[in-house]
Amino acid sequence: MPSLTLNMNALRWNLSQMPRLEQSWNFSFMPVLKMVACHPAVVDAVKQAGYRHYGAAEVDEPLFWKNESTPDTSAPDDRPVLISLPPLHRADEVVRLFSRSPADSVEALDALDAAAERRGSDVPPHDCIVMLDLGDMREGIPIEHSDEFFHSVANRFKRLNLTGIGVTMGCLHGACPDAIAMNELARAAARAQAILGRTLSLVSLGGSIFWDWWAEHHGEFACPPGCRVELRIADPILLGYDSYHEKASAGGTFRRDLFKLDATVLEVTERNLRPPRVLALNGQGEIARLTRTGLRRRALLDCGILHTDVRQLKLDVPGAEIVDFSGNYTILDVTDCAEDFRPGKTVSFVPGYWAVAQSFRNPMVPKYCVSCA
Repeated sequence: MPSLTLNMNALRWNLSQMPRLEQSWNFSFMPVLKMVACHPAVVDAVKQAGYRHYGAAEVDEPLFWKNESTPDTSAPDDRPVLISLPPLHRADEVVRLFSRSPADSVEALDALDAAAERRGSDVPPHDCIVMLDLGDMREGIPIEHSDEFFHSVANRFKRLNLTGIGVTMGCLHGACPDAIAMNELARAAARAQAILGRTLSLVSLGGSIFWDWWAEHHGEFACPPGCRVELRIADPILLGYDSYHEKASAGGTFRRDLFKLDATVLEVTERNLRPPRVLALNGQGEIARLTRTGLRRRALLDCGILHTDVRQLKLDVPGAEIVDFSGNYTILDVTDCAEDFRPGKTVSFVPGYWAVAQSFRNPMVPKYCVSCA
């Protein structure tokens, strides 16, 4: 079984870069913690850095690290923000656990409003942002239909507060923000305010593909009066680099040494590799093709697709190479490696975004939060 370690000092350093950038780039930062499934140690670090809110991707993430019967004791303003569309049948949980949620249908807004009304008037109304689609074609109302939608929901709700609009880019089709899309968004935000007859408090931009665009173009976005721009993003603080372009994140010296995944060598064997005489689909449902044949030295590790996204693991050991993986195992070719690979040896990998996310959601993978230099 592999284990995952988070360097808390690196996380704190990356968080410390944000206030200066918020001021100089004129935005509000929303730390998105779906990569770490809202782990309590990360939440504490975020709050200690001065951020009362953080983004969660699933309704169950605030409950993941505690028994579901545990009552919600967060102050209303300290509860997390749901960043994914909520299931309508869980509207009561959403308004109890989260201070804000997104929606892109009248049905969802009605369900959240009814749930907020059931909570009673002694708690604040539930905040909601309306999601628009700027071209990534995942969630959100197509921006050309946004006027019609806002007309349909004006003055409709009793305990639901439409605080702004939100967009997500880069996550499905890789659509990137550009001048045309952002000008459309600014116009849609202004029209929404006119239709609703009041000021919206924010325009929320996510995923992390917005970071470098905002760094370069923040002075060009015509945000409606009274509105602020929120960047709901993970990469700069949790990865330290731009995962969309595999380069350093703009604006600061962000640390990249946040995570390492340790696995244990189970066996080291010299095998005469040759294609099977009769071939079927392998455990991943694919045709496995040997890229190297003949006598090769292989190490078998206790880390497989049951534990993490093995394709996102990077190994910095000269001469060693990840060549395959199975349910419980990763296989290294160590034929040309000078290091002494033997059973019991610990091998450390640098995991990517989805490797970390999958490991944090696997309760059998131990997680260690340590303060490393």
